Amino acid sequence: MQQKIITRATSYFMAHYTKKYLHIEKQTHRGLPTCSENKKYLLYIHIPFCTMFCPYCSFNKFKYMIEEATVYFASLREELLHVKALGYDFDHLVIGGGTPLINEDELIKTIELCKKLFSIEDVSCESDPNHIQKPTIQKLVGLVDRISIGVQSFDDAILKKLGRYEKFGSSNQIYEKIDSMLGMLPLTSVDMIFNFPNQTPEGIVKELEILQSLSPEQTSIYPLMTSSTVSSNVKKTLGEYSVTQEYDFYKIITKTLQKMYPSQHGWSYSKENDVIIDEYIIDNKEYVGVGSGSFSFLNDTLYLNEFSLERYAELVAKKGSAVTKMRTFPRQSQMYYRLMVDLFNGKLSKRRFATEFGVPISQNLSKELWLLKLAGAIKDNGETITTTEFGSYLFMVMMKEFYMGMDYIRDGERKKLGVI
Repeated sequence: MQQKIITRATSYFMAHYTKKYLHIEKQTHRGLPTCSENKKYLLYIHIPFCTMFCPYCSFNKFKYMIEEATVYFASLREELLHVKALGYDFDHLVIGGGTPLINEDELIKTIELCKKLFSIEDVSCESDPNHIQKPTIQKLVGLVDRISIGVQSFDDAILKKLGRYEKFGSSNQIYEKIDSMLGMLPLTSVDMIFNFPNQTPEGIVKELEILQSLSPEQTSIYPLMTSSTVSSNVKKTLGEYSVTQEYDFYKIITKTLQKMYPSQHGWSYSKENDVIIDEYIIDNKEYVGVGSGSFSFLNDTLYLNEFSLERYAELVAKKGSAVTKMRTFPRQSQMYYRLMVDLFNGKLSKRRFATEFGVPISQNLSKELWLLKLAGAIKDNGETITTTEFGSYLFMVMMKEFYMGMDYIRDGERKKLGVI
């Protein structure tokens, strides 16, 4: 009972905090700042096209039309040239959507340009189950290091409610598709969602058994996120949403997967240590996003790209940059973010925190640390702070609320386009 009260309070305060801080009002025509430092960042590319929309998805997306997509990819490559001219270099590339492989030829041209322009060491790309046929994957060999397949569920009843059964096939068909392409690329991740309405512990166990039988190198299992934009769609298609069993599901997942996937990184699991790449950009303090509706975070400022496809293309053609808004965050909020992200991953280094902010964490976040200890969420090990089992779940809840908070930004921009 105490843990449920703590979880509800955490969700409430995180929702309040994100609504307060995660909004962008300042218009800008400056674009991204020039980069003069000899450092490498993470590059994120957004491909906003889908042939169908999932009821829980709140990302920037548009119905796929080949003419619009061709123009978009051309603009995307122009924006990459602009970013290069500003002096940026990248060692990691993450491609998300939408459906990145919806036009594989255009995507391949874009990846090849990135590798020509920047010091890319690894590429991670999302995919739905329809775009993992062997001929497609063969084209990605040598270009993509990790493919992340959005399976979401191996339960046919859930797939039917989501509209994915008709589009992507049954759980058995999806299993066979993935099984036939495993090993073609260095890493394959099977991404799933838990805590769907009416999901049961027995159902979770069965899905995990299927996942273990498939045995991909990595898996990510996210809790269902129901921002204000998608909550009515989720209720209409899946049923009434509740977090009553979320912690119980989380414990089943971590206990089941820890033998096969000993390396846990937030909500992602890997067979090997230190090789997890997550589409959710949490490890990189600074990153650049290109494409319609993408975010960049540099120094202490969040930059937002234009959402409209037509306007995005016009801005890139005119000045190379599609940045339209920015928000500089106060130092205290950056400390909160670092605390959340590091402990979402299970460990916070006091030395790293002090180096980054110039003060010990015990000096500026003493009240927060005291409350977390009182809640049984963290352990102070001297040089590091680590999470307990309950703490790992609690910080997952915080991260979930944070990403739902980011949806408020997307909501505002997409409402202007009349697409919500």
